[in-house]
Amino acid sequence: MDTTHPVYIELYYQMRKREDLRSREEITLIALKEWMTREYGQPTDRGYQWKDLFLPHGTRLRITHRRLCYFAQVESDLLMADGKITTPNAWAAEVCGMVRNAWRDIYIRRNYREPWTRAHDLRAGAERRPGVNRRRRARRSTD
Repeated sequence: MDTTHPVYIELYYQMRKREDLRSREEITLIALKEWMTREYGQPTDRGYQWKDLFLPHGTRLRITHRRLCYFAQVESDLLMADGKITTPNAWAAEVCGMVRNAWRDIYIRRNYREPWTRAHDLRAGAERRPGVNRRRRARRSTD
């Protein structure tokens, strides 16, 4: 491919501006997969079911621990981190070195257009339990 094409130059500029550390080839593959999914209608029912939260194929998960970001990704119906199959709770415990509340510590981005959102906020039914946030804030203030 001709990497001097204006699209590649714009891609390189946008990646540098956002400090994206992925390679151009990786971004190109992601774009091609998304285009094929849209154009050819590949099934979107692949994904990881985390209790009552469904994470579609390609969803990225992030934990920040000691100022370092760690990432995992949903591939087909598995959650993969560092090339190993894991669960959100086991991954949070492995990254942090202790048992953690994965719902509170993991941030999720289902696609690149979405912002990172805390797993607890995406969890089904969280908006129907308004007292939970009040109790959580009170509990956190005494920790």
